[in-house]
Amino acid sequence: MDIVTFEKICKIYGENENQIYALKDVDLTVRKGEVLAVVGASGSGKSTLLHIMGGVDAPSSGRVIVDDKDISRLKDEEMSVFRRRKIGFVFQSYHLIPVLTVEENIQMPILLDHRKPDKEYIEQVVEILGLQDRRNHLPNQLSGGQQQRVAIARALANRPTLVLADEPTGALDSKTGEEVMVLLRDSVKKLNQTLVLITHNIDLAREADRMIKLVDGQIVE
Repeated sequence: MDIVTFEKICKIYGENENQIYALKDVDLTVRKGEVLAVVGASGSGKSTLLHIMGGVDAPSSGRVIVDDKDISRLKDEEMSVFRRRKIGFVFQSYHLIPVLTVEENIQMPILLDHRKPDKEYIEQVVEILGLQDRRNHLPNQLSGGQQQRVAIARALANRPTLVLADEPTGALDSKTGEEVMVLLRDSVKKLNQTLVLITHNIDLAREADRMIKLVDGQIVE
């Protein structure tokens, strides 16, 4: 089953002779349960691809289908609800709220959606990511690797269909980055989710099920 389908996706910035293609006629499918790595030089269109896939940005043309829904046709409010319930984001910067504990940070997106956290499921996520003894800690009491684990737990807490990670190990040293990548990949596999990640680290990308390379807004391999 395909969880993501891009059909002739273009993203254009500027007008007339100043037009720049961030993405050009991109066709792509991502299978349910797959871990897909996206690599490419800075400016190749990687982040644009991820933002369009997550409904943060809209394509200039083409169709984006996520979990059988054409998100390129959704209105802003519908898109916001879809993002909250279907997509988990992990960024290079952890974006944790400093005055909230680990547990509160993890549950926050669910509470903002006016839903009740599934405590049994969140307990499973916390256990997989090794955060059992850090529940009541504040972010400034954690190492960088631990903060990224909390960010991953927060992304997984609402049972997203799709997890999108933009350079999730970029702010970490290589050893910690490798550990976080293993945890992220193993977590989505155990929880039957799908992961698309951007990374400059080819060694980490090779740990994915599949790797694609973007050059000047087009998939070349």
